[in-house]
Amino acid sequence: MKVLIVDDSAIVRNILRQVLQEKSDIAIAGEASNGEQAVKLCESAAPDLVIMDINMPVMDGIQATAEIMKKHPVPILILSSALDGANSFKALKSGALEVMAKPDIDQFNNTVFYSGFIGKIRELAALKKFDRIPSGEGNVPLPNGGKNYRMIVMGASTGGPVTVCSILEKLPSNYPFGIALVQHLESGFDASFAEWLASETHLKIKIASAGDLPSAGEVFVAPTGFHCAVRSGRMVLEDGPPVLNQKPSVDVLFKTAASWFNSNLVGVLLTGMGTDGAEGCAEIVAHGGITLVQDRTTSTIFGMPRAAIERNAATHVLSVAGIADFLIKLAEKVW
Repeated sequence: MKVLIVDDSAIVRNILRQVLQEKSDIAIAGEASNGEQAVKLCESAAPDLVIMDINMPVMDGIQATAEIMKKHPVPILILSSALDGANSFKALKSGALEVMAKPDIDQFNNTVFYSGFIGKIRELAALKKFDRIPSGEGNVPLPNGGKNYRMIVMGASTGGPVTVCSILEKLPSNYPFGIALVQHLESGFDASFAEWLASETHLKIKIASAGDLPSAGEVFVAPTGFHCAVRSGRMVLEDGPPVLNQKPSVDVLFKTAASWFNSNLVGVLLTGMGTDGAEGCAEIVAHGGITLVQDRTTSTIFGMPRAAIERNAATHVLSVAGIADFLIKLAEKVW
């Protein structure tokens, strides 16, 4: 595995080089101090993964990401300080696959950061195919008429931020259902993710808090570090152990919402590695609700959707465009 390091700080590049070279299967494809150099090195060095900073001279990480994805597509991991959250999500829209918070220099060898960092590198470098979300509309089956849906729950992981945004941006401000969302994010990026969605969509976006429940035209984003559940008709934040190594967990949201809303619930499970959300989809179906699961072609990583399909827990398997169309057609039943 060959990794290209892109950061304007020579100290950070040196530390990253040392961290990566401790792993015998990771080689350094090259180093760049700005985005322009990174674009050129992606052509000449053919890395398997790029670690990209945001704020750099000559060409910043957002511009470089867009150029690389146009000319020489390769998995890009944004390694940014938490203060650069909004720009990081712009980089995701430009084609980067994942965002991680850059720690203080003395924390690079912290066990928690190190294990997550190396794991993320291996996960993303293994991706050999880059299916961008198509602009065409999918074939959308019409929902059953007369169904009184009341709530939508969504779950996503790697590749999710852009996918979620591409769905929500198609929904109007007067969308008649509330939406609760679990997006697997690095700690500290939940607020910037919500702000980014608010700037890109017509909906009201906020971080979920205890006692709330999203109403028409609202999207509540689960905060990092807490499970978001529906108990007695209200959202609660639970500080329990991770479920399937995730906190927040898609399964927790889906299962608890299914127990309250029963057949009036719609679940949407999107791209991501692992199986989080599959059992939750099964629970929604068991209670009479429906589940919209992203198809293989438009998934960055098909793990989570595939797990739901294999459990016969996907009532509809649709493209990203198809999911958005389906949600709009549901709304037309109550407008």
